[in-house]
Amino acid sequence: MYQIPKQKMARSRKSKDWAKECIRAFINRSSFSTSTKHTIQTYYEAYNGNLREADYNYVTNPYNSEAWAKKNFPARLRNYNILKPIVDLMLGEKAKRPLSYQVVVRNADIESRFDKFRQGEFRKYLEQVFVNEANEQGIPTGQPSQELPAAEEYMEQVYSNYRDSRAIIGQEVLNYLFDWLGMEDQIQKMFFDWLVAGECYSYKDVCMNDVTYDVVSPLDIDFEKGPDVDYIEDADWVVRRQIMSVNQVVDRFYDVLSPKDIDRLEMPTSKSRGGYGGGGGAQSMFINKPEDDDSDRMVEVLHECWKSFSRVGILTFTDELGQQQEMIVDETYKKDEGEEITYYWVNEVWEGYQIDKDIYVSFNPHPVQRNEMNNISVCKLPYNGRVYSNRHSDNISVISMGLPYQVLYNVFHYRLELSIAKNKDKIMLMEMNTIPKRHGWDEEKFMYYADAMGFAFIDSTAEGKNNERVTFNQYQVLDMSLGQYIAAQFQLLQAIKAEWEENIGVSRQRKGQVKTSDGVGVTERAVFQSSVISEEIFRRFETFLEREYAGLIDTSKIAWREGKKMTYVTSDLRTAMISIDPEEYQEAEYGVFVKNNSREQDKLQQLKQLTMAFAQNGQQPSTIAEILDTNNFSKIKQMLAEVDQKQKEMQQQ
Repeated sequence: MYQIPKQKMARSRKSKDWAKECIRAFINRSSFSTSTKHTIQTYYEAYNGNLREADYNYVTNPYNSEAWAKKNFPARLRNYNILKPIVDLMLGEKAKRPLSYQVVVRNADIESRFDKFRQGEFRKYLEQVFVNEANEQGIPTGQPSQELPAAEEYMEQVYSNYRDSRAIIGQEVLNYLFDWLGMEDQIQKMFFDWLVAGECYSYKDVCMNDVTYDVVSPLDIDFEKGPDVDYIEDADWVVRRQIMSVNQVVDRFYDVLSPKDIDRLEMPTSKSRGGYGGGGGAQSMFINKPEDDDSDRMVEVLHECWKSFSRVGILTFTDELGQQQEMIVDETYKKDEGEEITYYWVNEVWEGYQIDKDIYVSFNPHPVQRNEMNNISVCKLPYNGRVYSNRHSDNISVISMGLPYQVLYNVFHYRLELSIAKNKDKIMLMEMNTIPKRHGWDEEKFMYYADAMGFAFIDSTAEGKNNERVTFNQYQVLDMSLGQYIAAQFQLLQAIKAEWEENIGVSRQRKGQVKTSDGVGVTERAVFQSSVISEEIFRRFETFLEREYAGLIDTSKIAWREGKKMTYVTSDLRTAMISIDPEEYQEAEYGVFVKNNSREQDKLQQLKQLTMAFAQNGQQPSTIAEILDTNNFSKIKQMLAEVDQKQKEMQQQ
């Protein structure tokens, strides 16, 4: 294992060779050939219904026979997929759950901004009161009188309606990014990885002054697995592997590749490596190709991000108004007279790429550090992810929990097919000499009449081999039917499937399989209990999405540091416009909160069920249509509050 180079050193000493040594050291610590990666690959194969018959040799070839004829049973092992319907069910439920998120500002000045807003609103209220009084006394003011609520009621409205303008911009930015990046599809893709592999990963970056977002496969990423690291963005290092063609590499790195590097990529060195390979470190998954096959132009690109150390200073100075101020400066800053600097060593995210094992490009500090305002040492990696359940144990997923049931289900289906092949119904044993051969009958004609007509003729005068007379009391009927055994196997198959679905929390009522004997209360209770069991799967993933949304907003600050104007289409097909003020947007520290979507969905359904009552009470059709079309409960509350206010004004008039 390579020794990690020293990280606590000045920026001027971090040379190109130092960066290469760091990249090689962290890549060598990573691995994509572990048994865990192989296991995750089998989970994806299991979801698609692909099986390896070698895994069932203990059933299909119990005696380890080498002869083909001795292991060729009258049945074939097939996969009867009971995992995919459950995963697809949860994917469908996730797609229907409302995307409820709210952006807030965490800056320390939020209270002072609110006080300033409150004072301004109350000043407007008092000015209007004076205008109303003056107009009543006949004093010309040049302004019309307005009806005002009581002072207590007005201040309550100010408290409830206040929102920091920066929070409004942050909410609109996140709405725009959802539309621009196609986040609904990206979230579904990550949730699929979450269900199958029990892991999900993403990558956020800035490209051409805009935000980019990628979903990373669990097979193509490795990171420092600290005991208290819940989210990958807090890890010390991460390595991502990508298999790209030479043309894709040039498209991605054309501005940093030299002509010599491009000539070198014309003949990639790693094209002949097959499988996962050996030798430690990150390995590729190429298909074996002959050495003289130039058609394979795929190369391995490894992206490494790690946390190094940087020396920064807190500069203390006095501004033009005589107020003492502080600001962050780097190690190269030269202080003036009267200034003081206190230096600290803090974390800093670096990145670099290794292309085809020996080409190194783009090694520098990452442009998006995502520091916190109250702790300049905190920084986040551009990669983020979460593991479902690996606390003091190996990780699990929905597919990993169901794989033993899938194996058992396939085995029982195999045994059922063998039983059907052995099922011969009833067989009668009779003397062959009784067939009336002297009348021109043979065995084939006898069997034809027995099958077609239901009866057959025999020769009662027939003689046996020793000229003895054949008697009829030697006939026997053997019952070779396995009907009861086959029926029992069908019941076992249903029991295995029901046990698997119960284990994961999917009842038949949740799948819409309701019997006539089921009451309404029993069905609702079964659906509720089923959702409670699987709710933790959704909750942990939605907690991960909170970090993702906050990361998107932080990344957009760097991407739009010079400001931006954009439009996007909202969920109700309206066109919204956003204008970013770079100074105000840069200084805001945002937090994103995701509401419990299961509760939000229940509230939405209950409210939409009341639309008929709204219509009967004279509500406008447009209001009812808005309720049915909206998937955000907070938006419905705001809309109904506006309707109530308009009704109160009409009643007062």
